[in-house]
Amino acid sequence: MIKSKINKSLNVLLPTIIGVELIVLVVMMSPTSPAEIWANINNTVFYSNNWFWILLSMIFGYLGEVLRGVRWVLLIKPLGYNVKTIDCVNSVASGYMFNAGVPRSGEIARCTLLNKVSKTPITYLFGHVLMERLIDFIILGLCIIACCIYKYEEIRHTIQEIFPVTIQSILSVKFLVIILLIVILIFLVYRLRFVFLTEKKIIFFKNLYQKIKAGFYAVKKVKQKQLFFIYTFLIWLCYFSMTYVCFFCFETMSDFTVMDGIFVMTLGGIGMVMPTPSGMGSYHIAAMFALGLLSVNEFTVNIFSSPPHQDQITFAFLVHSAQTIMILVMGFLGLILLNAKKTYNAKTF
Repeated sequence: MIKSKINKSLNVLLPTIIGVELIVLVVMMSPTSPAEIWANINNTVFYSNNWFWILLSMIFGYLGEVLRGVRWVLLIKPLGYNVKTIDCVNSVASGYMFNAGVPRSGEIARCTLLNKVSKTPITYLFGHVLMERLIDFIILGLCIIACCIYKYEEIRHTIQEIFPVTIQSILSVKFLVIILLIVILIFLVYRLRFVFLTEKKIIFFKNLYQKIKAGFYAVKKVKQKQLFFIYTFLIWLCYFSMTYVCFFCFETMSDFTVMDGIFVMTLGGIGMVMPTPSGMGSYHIAAMFALGLLSVNEFTVNIFSSPPHQDQITFAFLVHSAQTIMILVMGFLGLILLNAKKTYNAKTF
Protein backbone atom coordinates (compact mmCIF):
# COMPACT_ATOMS: atom_id res chain seq x y z
CA MET A 1 0.00 0.00 0.00
CA ILE A 2 2.77 2.41 0.98
CA LYS A 3 4.79 1.38 -2.08
CA SER A 4 1.80 2.07 -4.33
CA LYS A 5 1.34 5.55 -2.84
CA ILE A 6 5.05 6.29 -3.30
CA ASN A 7 4.89 5.21 -6.95
CA LYS A 8 1.82 7.40 -7.57
CA SER A 9 3.53 10.36 -5.94
CA LEU A 10 6.67 9.84 -8.03
CA ASN A 11 4.56 9.65 -11.22
CA VAL A 12 3.34 13.16 -10.44
CA LEU A 13 6.46 14.69 -8.89
CA LEU A 14 9.19 13.54 -11.29
CA PRO A 15 7.57 14.82 -14.55
CA THR A 16 6.69 18.07 -12.75
CA ILE A 17 10.26 18.50 -11.50
CA ILE A 18 11.59 17.89 -15.03
CA GLY A 19 9.11 20.40 -16.45
CA VAL A 20 10.01 23.05 -13.87
CA GLU A 21 13.71 22.52 -14.54
CA LEU A 22 13.12 23.02 -18.27
CA ILE A 23 11.13 26.20 -17.56
CA VAL A 24 14.04 27.44 -15.43
CA LEU A 25 16.37 26.63 -18.34
CA VAL A 26 14.18 28.70 -20.69
CA VAL A 27 14.28 31.64 -18.26
CA MET A 28 18.07 31.30 -17.93
CA MET A 29 18.40 31.35 -21.73
CA SER A 30 16.42 34.57 -21.87
CA PRO A 31 18.27 37.91 -22.15
CA THR A 32 15.59 39.42 -19.88
CA SER A 33 14.61 38.83 -16.26
CA PRO A 34 11.56 36.74 -15.20
CA ALA A 35 9.72 39.97 -14.36
CA GLU A 36 10.40 41.30 -17.86
CA ILE A 37 9.24 38.02 -19.41
CA TRP A 38 5.98 38.30 -17.49
CA ALA A 39 5.62 41.93 -18.53
CA ASN A 40 6.15 41.00 -22.20
CA ILE A 41 3.46 38.32 -21.94
CA ASN A 42 1.02 40.77 -20.36
CA ASN A 43 1.76 43.43 -22.97
CA THR A 44 1.23 40.92 -25.78
CA VAL A 45 -2.05 39.63 -24.38
CA PHE A 46 -3.58 43.06 -23.81
CA TYR A 47 -2.09 44.80 -26.86
CA SER A 48 -4.69 45.93 -29.41
CA ASN A 49 -6.72 42.91 -30.62
CA ASN A 50 -4.27 40.18 -29.63
CA TRP A 51 -6.80 38.71 -27.18
CA PHE A 52 -8.88 37.72 -30.23
CA TRP A 53 -6.07 35.59 -31.69
CA ILE A 54 -5.35 33.99 -28.32
CA LEU A 55 -9.03 33.17 -27.78
CA LEU A 56 -9.23 31.80 -31.33
CA SER A 57 -6.20 29.60 -30.60
CA MET A 58 -7.96 28.20 -27.53
CA ILE A 59 -11.13 27.56 -29.56
CA PHE A 60 -9.14 25.67 -32.21
CA GLY A 61 -7.47 23.65 -29.45
CA TYR A 62 -10.81 22.59 -27.94
CA LEU A 63 -12.29 21.96 -31.40
CA GLY A 64 -9.48 19.43 -31.89
CA GLU A 65 -10.63 17.65 -28.72
CA VAL A 66 -14.26 17.70 -29.90
CA LEU A 67 -13.31 16.18 -33.26
CA ARG A 68 -11.34 13.44 -31.47
CA GLY A 69 -14.45 12.60 -29.49
CA VAL A 70 -16.65 12.58 -32.60
CA ARG A 71 -14.13 10.38 -34.44
CA TRP A 72 -14.01 8.01 -31.46
CA VAL A 73 -17.72 7.27 -31.93
CA LEU A 74 -16.96 5.91 -35.40
CA LEU A 75 -14.47 3.44 -33.87
CA ILE A 76 -16.82 2.29 -31.10
CA LYS A 77 -19.92 1.62 -33.24
CA PRO A 78 -18.50 -1.40 -35.17
CA LEU A 79 -17.99 -3.19 -31.83
CA GLY A 80 -21.73 -2.98 -31.09
CA TYR A 81 -21.81 -0.04 -28.69
CA ASN A 82 -23.88 3.09 -29.31
CA VAL A 83 -22.05 5.61 -27.13
CA LYS A 84 -23.31 9.19 -27.00
CA THR A 85 -21.05 11.67 -28.79
CA ILE A 86 -21.07 14.17 -25.92
CA ASP A 87 -19.73 11.49 -23.57
CA CYS A 88 -16.85 10.72 -25.92
CA VAL A 89 -16.03 14.43 -26.22
CA ASN A 90 -16.10 14.96 -22.45
CA SER A 91 -13.99 11.83 -21.90
CA VAL A 92 -11.36 13.07 -24.34
CA ALA A 93 -11.35 16.53 -22.72
CA SER A 94 -10.99 14.98 -19.26
CA GLY A 95 -8.17 12.78 -20.53
CA TYR A 96 -6.23 15.83 -21.70
CA MET A 97 -6.76 17.37 -18.25
CA PHE A 98 -5.29 14.29 -16.56
CA ASN A 99 -2.33 14.40 -18.96
CA ALA A 100 -1.67 17.93 -17.75
CA GLY A 101 -1.02 16.44 -14.31
CA VAL A 102 0.53 13.05 -15.03
CA PRO A 103 1.89 12.44 -18.56
CA ARG A 104 0.14 9.62 -20.43
CA SER A 105 -2.38 9.05 -17.61
CA GLY A 106 -5.11 10.64 -19.73
CA GLU A 107 -5.22 7.67 -22.12
CA ILE A 108 -6.31 5.38 -19.29
CA ALA A 109 -8.52 8.04 -17.66
CA ARG A 110 -10.59 8.73 -20.78
CA CYS A 111 -11.24 4.99 -21.27
CA THR A 112 -12.15 4.52 -17.61
CA LEU A 113 -14.53 7.49 -17.61
CA LEU A 114 -16.33 6.39 -20.78
CA ASN A 115 -16.56 2.83 -19.43
CA LYS A 116 -18.11 4.14 -16.20
CA VAL A 117 -20.80 6.05 -18.11
CA SER A 118 -21.58 3.68 -21.00
CA LYS A 119 -20.32 0.27 -19.78
CA THR A 120 -18.18 -0.05 -22.91
CA PRO A 121 -15.27 -2.44 -22.14
CA ILE A 122 -12.05 -0.59 -21.27
CA THR A 123 -9.97 -3.07 -23.26
CA TYR A 124 -11.77 -2.15 -26.50
CA LEU A 125 -11.49 1.55 -25.72
CA PHE A 126 -7.79 1.29 -24.94
CA GLY A 127 -7.28 -0.44 -28.28
CA HIS A 128 -8.88 2.59 -29.92
CA VAL A 129 -6.49 4.90 -28.07
CA LEU A 130 -3.51 2.86 -29.30
CA MET A 131 -4.84 3.16 -32.86
CA GLU A 132 -5.24 6.93 -32.44
CA ARG A 133 -1.69 7.23 -31.12
CA LEU A 134 -0.38 5.24 -34.10
CA ILE A 135 -2.22 7.56 -36.50
CA ASP A 136 -0.82 10.61 -34.66
CA PHE A 137 2.66 9.09 -34.79
CA ILE A 138 2.42 8.53 -38.55
CA ILE A 139 1.11 12.06 -39.23
CA LEU A 140 3.72 13.63 -36.95
CA GLY A 141 6.37 11.57 -38.74
CA LEU A 142 5.18 12.85 -42.13
CA CYS A 143 5.26 16.41 -40.78
CA ILE A 144 8.81 15.87 -39.50
CA ILE A 145 9.91 14.62 -42.94
CA ALA A 146 8.26 17.63 -44.61
CA CYS A 147 9.95 20.00 -42.14
CA CYS A 148 13.34 18.37 -42.65
CA ILE A 149 12.99 18.92 -46.40
CA TYR A 150 11.77 22.49 -45.85
CA LYS A 151 14.65 23.49 -43.55
CA TYR A 152 17.20 20.85 -44.51
CA GLU A 153 20.32 23.05 -44.54
CA GLU A 154 19.47 24.85 -41.30
CA ILE A 155 18.69 21.60 -39.47
CA ARG A 156 21.75 19.82 -40.84
CA HIS A 157 24.06 22.64 -39.82
CA THR A 158 22.50 22.92 -36.35
CA ILE A 159 22.76 19.17 -35.73
CA GLN A 160 26.42 19.23 -36.78
CA GLU A 161 27.03 22.08 -34.36
CA ILE A 162 25.36 20.25 -31.46
CA PHE A 163 26.33 16.65 -32.25
CA PRO A 164 29.57 16.51 -34.26
CA VAL A 165 29.28 12.72 -34.70
CA THR A 166 29.93 10.88 -37.93
CA ILE A 167 28.14 7.79 -39.22
CA GLN A 168 31.38 5.83 -38.89
CA SER A 169 31.61 6.51 -35.17
CA ILE A 170 27.97 5.55 -34.62
CA LEU A 171 28.34 2.27 -36.48
CA SER A 172 31.30 1.21 -34.38
CA VAL A 173 31.93 -2.35 -33.22
CA LYS A 174 30.96 -1.44 -29.65
CA PHE A 175 27.64 -0.02 -30.83
CA LEU A 176 26.83 -3.12 -32.89
CA VAL A 177 27.71 -5.44 -29.97
CA ILE A 178 25.30 -3.54 -27.68
CA ILE A 179 22.52 -3.83 -30.26
CA LEU A 180 23.20 -7.57 -30.61
CA LEU A 181 23.05 -8.08 -26.85
CA ILE A 182 19.72 -6.22 -26.66
CA VAL A 183 18.27 -8.42 -29.42
CA ILE A 184 19.45 -11.59 -27.62
CA LEU A 185 17.94 -10.36 -24.34
CA ILE A 186 14.57 -9.66 -25.97
CA PHE A 187 14.62 -13.13 -27.58
CA LEU A 188 15.38 -14.83 -24.24
CA VAL A 189 12.61 -12.93 -22.46
CA TYR A 190 10.17 -14.00 -25.18
CA ARG A 191 11.24 -17.66 -25.01
CA LEU A 192 11.17 -17.86 -21.21
CA ARG A 193 7.88 -16.02 -20.69
CA PHE A 194 5.95 -19.28 -20.15
CA VAL A 195 8.29 -20.33 -17.34
CA PHE A 196 7.20 -17.41 -15.16
CA LEU A 197 3.51 -17.34 -16.14
CA THR A 198 0.87 -19.80 -14.99
CA GLU A 199 -1.64 -21.21 -17.45
CA LYS A 200 -4.41 -19.08 -15.89
CA LYS A 201 -2.34 -15.92 -16.30
CA ILE A 202 -1.48 -16.81 -19.90
CA ILE A 203 -5.20 -17.24 -20.72
CA PHE A 204 -6.01 -13.93 -19.01
CA PHE A 205 -3.36 -12.02 -20.94
CA LYS A 206 -4.36 -13.69 -24.21
CA ASN A 207 -8.00 -12.64 -23.72
CA LEU A 208 -6.88 -9.16 -22.75
CA TYR A 209 -4.69 -8.97 -25.85
CA GLN A 210 -7.53 -10.14 -28.09
CA LYS A 211 -9.88 -7.41 -26.78
CA ILE A 212 -7.27 -4.69 -27.15
CA LYS A 213 -6.49 -6.03 -30.62
CA ALA A 214 -10.21 -5.89 -31.53
CA GLY A 215 -10.31 -2.25 -30.48
CA PHE A 216 -7.09 -1.50 -32.33
CA TYR A 217 -8.34 -2.97 -35.60
CA ALA A 218 -11.81 -1.45 -35.27
CA VAL A 219 -10.73 1.14 -37.83
CA LYS A 220 -11.04 -1.59 -40.50
CA LYS A 221 -14.72 -2.03 -39.62
CA VAL A 222 -15.57 1.67 -39.69
CA LYS A 223 -18.35 2.10 -42.24
CA GLN A 224 -17.72 5.80 -42.83
CA LYS A 225 -13.98 5.58 -43.53
CA GLN A 226 -13.97 8.74 -45.61
CA LEU A 227 -15.54 10.65 -42.72
CA PHE A 228 -12.99 9.12 -40.32
CA PHE A 229 -10.10 10.46 -42.38
CA ILE A 230 -11.80 13.84 -42.80
CA TYR A 231 -12.03 14.11 -39.01
CA THR A 232 -8.36 13.13 -38.74
CA PHE A 233 -7.37 15.86 -41.20
CA LEU A 234 -9.51 18.42 -39.37
CA ILE A 235 -7.95 17.49 -36.01
CA TRP A 236 -4.49 18.26 -37.32
CA LEU A 237 -5.78 21.37 -39.08
CA CYS A 238 -6.92 22.57 -35.65
CA TYR A 239 -3.46 21.88 -34.21
CA PHE A 240 -1.93 23.89 -37.02
CA SER A 241 -4.46 26.72 -36.67
CA MET A 242 -4.06 27.11 -32.90
CA THR A 243 -0.34 27.70 -33.50
CA TYR A 244 -0.57 29.76 -36.68
CA VAL A 245 -3.12 32.34 -35.43
CA CYS A 246 -0.77 33.27 -32.56
CA PHE A 247 1.80 34.51 -35.11
CA PHE A 248 -0.46 37.54 -35.65
CA CYS A 249 0.25 38.67 -32.07
CA PHE A 250 3.85 39.49 -33.06
CA GLU A 251 5.13 41.86 -35.73
CA THR A 252 8.29 39.74 -36.10
CA MET A 253 6.13 36.75 -37.14
CA SER A 254 3.37 38.46 -39.14
CA ASP A 255 4.92 37.40 -42.45
CA PHE A 256 5.33 33.72 -41.53
CA THR A 257 4.00 31.33 -44.17
CA VAL A 258 1.76 28.28 -43.79
CA MET A 259 4.86 26.07 -44.01
CA ASP A 260 6.43 28.05 -41.18
CA GLY A 261 3.33 27.34 -39.13
CA ILE A 262 3.60 23.61 -39.87
CA PHE A 263 7.28 23.77 -38.89
CA VAL A 264 6.54 25.34 -35.48
CA MET A 265 3.55 23.02 -34.94
CA THR A 266 5.66 19.95 -35.67
CA LEU A 267 8.58 20.82 -33.42
CA GLY A 268 6.13 21.96 -30.76
CA GLY A 269 4.35 18.62 -31.14
CA ILE A 270 7.62 16.81 -30.47
CA GLY A 271 7.96 18.89 -27.31
CA MET A 272 4.40 18.01 -26.26
CA VAL A 273 5.04 14.24 -26.38
CA MET A 274 7.95 14.56 -23.95
CA PRO A 275 7.23 13.11 -20.44
CA THR A 276 6.40 16.44 -18.78
CA PRO A 277 2.94 17.66 -17.66
CA SER A 278 1.24 18.98 -20.79
CA GLY A 279 4.64 19.53 -22.43
CA MET A 280 5.71 21.96 -19.71
CA GLY A 281 9.18 23.26 -20.50
CA SER A 282 9.76 20.81 -23.34
CA TYR A 283 7.21 22.62 -25.56
CA HIS A 284 8.78 25.99 -24.74
CA ILE A 285 12.25 24.83 -25.78
CA ALA A 286 10.96 23.09 -28.93
CA ALA A 287 8.92 26.13 -30.03
CA MET A 288 11.84 28.50 -29.36
CA PHE A 289 14.14 26.19 -31.29
CA ALA A 290 11.73 26.18 -34.25
CA LEU A 291 11.36 29.97 -34.23
CA GLY A 292 15.13 30.30 -33.93
CA LEU A 293 15.64 28.17 -37.06
CA LEU A 294 13.07 30.25 -38.94
CA SER A 295 14.98 33.41 -38.06
CA VAL A 296 18.33 32.08 -39.32
CA ASN A 297 19.31 33.74 -42.58
CA GLU A 298 22.82 32.39 -43.03
CA PHE A 299 23.56 28.69 -42.72
CA THR A 300 26.76 29.45 -40.86
CA VAL A 301 24.86 31.07 -38.01
CA ASN A 302 24.38 28.94 -34.90
CA ILE A 303 21.05 29.73 -33.23
CA PHE A 304 22.62 28.91 -29.86
CA SER A 305 25.39 31.48 -30.24
CA SER A 306 23.05 34.27 -29.11
CA PRO A 307 20.13 34.36 -26.66
CA PRO A 308 16.62 33.91 -28.12
CA HIS A 309 14.58 36.94 -29.11
CA GLN A 310 12.03 38.02 -26.51
CA ASP A 311 9.18 37.39 -28.98
CA GLN A 312 10.23 33.74 -29.29
CA ILE A 313 10.08 33.30 -25.52
CA THR A 314 6.78 35.16 -25.24
CA PHE A 315 5.26 33.08 -28.06
CA ALA A 316 6.21 29.81 -26.36
CA PHE A 317 4.76 30.87 -23.01
CA LEU A 318 1.67 32.40 -24.62
CA VAL A 319 0.65 29.38 -26.72
CA HIS A 320 1.41 26.85 -23.99
CA SER A 321 -0.39 28.85 -21.28
CA ALA A 322 -3.47 29.45 -23.44
CA GLN A 323 -3.79 25.77 -24.34
CA THR A 324 -3.14 24.64 -20.75
CA ILE A 325 -5.88 26.94 -19.44
CA MET A 326 -8.27 25.62 -22.09
CA ILE A 327 -7.39 21.99 -21.28
CA LEU A 328 -7.88 22.45 -17.54
CA VAL A 329 -11.16 24.38 -17.83
CA MET A 330 -12.81 22.19 -20.48
CA GLY A 331 -11.40 19.00 -18.96
CA PHE A 332 -12.77 19.86 -15.52
CA LEU A 333 -16.15 20.79 -17.04
CA GLY A 334 -16.20 17.50 -18.96
CA LEU A 335 -15.39 15.56 -15.79
CA ILE A 336 -18.26 17.23 -13.91
CA LEU A 337 -20.73 16.46 -16.72
CA LEU A 338 -19.62 12.81 -16.89
CA ASN A 339 -19.95 12.32 -13.13
CA ALA A 340 -23.39 13.94 -13.19
CA LYS A 341 -24.70 11.52 -15.83
CA LYS A 342 -26.61 8.33 -15.12
CA THR A 343 -24.90 5.15 -16.26
CA TYR A 344 -26.40 3.52 -19.36
CA ASN A 345 -25.65 0.35 -21.29
CA ALA A 346 -24.42 1.33 -24.76
CA LYS A 347 -24.35 -2.24 -26.08
CA THR A 348 -26.66 -2.70 -29.07
CA PHE A 349 -25.98 -6.34 -30.04
